[in-house]
Amino acid sequence: MNQISIHKIGQALGTYVAKKVSRADQIEVLSFGAEILVGSIIKLCILFSFAFIIDIALEVTILLIVTGFIRTLSGGAHCSAYYRCLITSVFVFTVLGYSVKVNYPFIRQLHPTILLVILVLTFSLYWSHSPQAPSNKPFKDKKIELAFRWYTLLTVLILSITAIIMGSNRLTAWIISFALLWQAFTLTPVGHRFIGLCDILLTFKRREAK
Repeated sequence: MNQISIHKIGQALGTYVAKKVSRADQIEVLSFGAEILVGSIIKLCILFSFAFIIDIALEVTILLIVTGFIRTLSGGAHCSAYYRCLITSVFVFTVLGYSVKVNYPFIRQLHPTILLVILVLTFSLYWSHSPQAPSNKPFKDKKIELAFRWYTLLTVLILSITAIIMGSNRLTAWIISFALLWQAFTLTPVGHRFIGLCDILLTFKRREAK
């Protein structure tokens, strides 16, 4: 796992492109963009390989769209290395997608109030804990932080209303609600501890050293 370095791949691609377009001053920006692109492609390929194998492609797609969009605005806990993020993301989205699909026949029988309670609880978590900027890239000022807060809350509200309109007998409504709930969880102290635990459990270097 230690041989996998998306950062080095991104640097190599960024440097190559910068030289091709004669923009040596843009190497850092291009490398960062390439790193994100390559990392995302690898993550998506692995995740959807599992999703297609166990027939949860639809569930995983909706989960990714919702959590990805909200996470861009709200921030949240994250692993300290790419491969840990990869393994954690694949595990979480696979388990969430599979759980929602398998339990849907039971979930759809629940009273619509349950869906509403989940969405209200979720909104309260975003209200209390968002937004969260990465420690290495804090908000430049309070205005930017406040803007991200209201963008987050507005987006969560729109998605929640969408789920409510769809109704508790629609699979998509439950996928949206669980996607919102998971992302809200990563904003909480418990969510940060969970991701931190994943970081520790997936730190193979320390295990090998022992």
